Amino acid sequence: MSKWVNNDKFKQFVNQKKEEKANEESKPTGGGFFLKWQNPKMGTQTDERTYKVRLLTDQNGDFYLKYFYHFIQTEDKTYYIKCEKTHGMNKFCPWCAVNQSLYKGNETDKKRAYKYKRNERFVGNVFIINDPRDAEIEDDSRKVNGTVRLYEFPATIEAKIKNELTNDDEGFGPAIFDPENGHDFIIKVLAKKPDKNNKVWPDYSLTGFSRKASAIADSSEKIEEIMKSVYDLTKYIDSMGISWEEHEKVLKQELVWDEVEDEFRRKVGQEKPRLDEKTPEENFKESVSENKKSQEETTTEASEVSVNSDDDVNEDDLLNELESL
Repeated sequence: MSKWVNNDKFKQFVNQKKEEKANEESKPTGGGFFLKWQNPKMGTQTDERTYKVRLLTDQNGDFYLKYFYHFIQTEDKTYYIKCEKTHGMNKFCPWCAVNQSLYKGNETDKKRAYKYKRNERFVGNVFIINDPRDAEIEDDSRKVNGTVRLYEFPATIEAKIKNELTNDDEGFGPAIFDPENGHDFIIKVLAKKPDKNNKVWPDYSLTGFSRKASAIADSSEKIEEIMKSVYDLTKYIDSMGISWEEHEKVLKQELVWDEVEDEFRRKVGQEKPRLDEKTPEENFKESVSENKKSQEETTTEASEVSVNSDDDVNEDDLLNELESL
């Protein structure tokens, strides 16, 4: 086995992938410091676009890693937030909690819940041998051929890699990560037929590994240099995390803080602020609100106002209004 691939770690990794594959088959059918590779663009339904890369391990010997994230898009900003369940399904994630809470509600709530669903992604290092988009770029500094990038790929691509790893009879095994005598990963992307929403998705069915082994450079010195430029996958995933304070800020912006506040404070270890911890302005507003509430309760008891008065708020209308904000 190549010196670039840790034999013990590879065996552990393959066993993990075999277990994942067995679990899947048993289921019912039905930026900054890190440079990422722009996802391959699809061709047409009949003509694929072809990209050639070599999968590489990082400096810790990790092959590729899975993580979860929440993609939250507002009118003025897009949030790409790492899901805390990346580090274990028993971890508390406020966005998963919001999703679950809303999904227990009415149809409007269920539609809102979809916005906060958990997504799955994989990330690994690749040495880019041929990206056809380079031919369209005049600035050499922006070309990617001959460089190492982080490749974030979907489960359909991961399945191709996993099959190569777990096929004991015909798979190339650790050779798909070997920079000296390994096999290129040839990503061929067709376009699927438009779905019912007229959305066109990529088709990776023709993607596979080169049958012929080769080196990614013509000397061991150049290979050494390339391998020094790989990225730490764990650090990359950690870089996508945000603080609990930032979670709270975005939850409030999305008007879903009330859905998760109690659980958030209990799991994160935060307490609700006491009255004397609030600003004078906040104390004054709360005092006015309490006085008004007391007066309204007194008036209601005296006049026996019907609960179906014109002042009642229709919850469905309110949810629709919040949805449109």
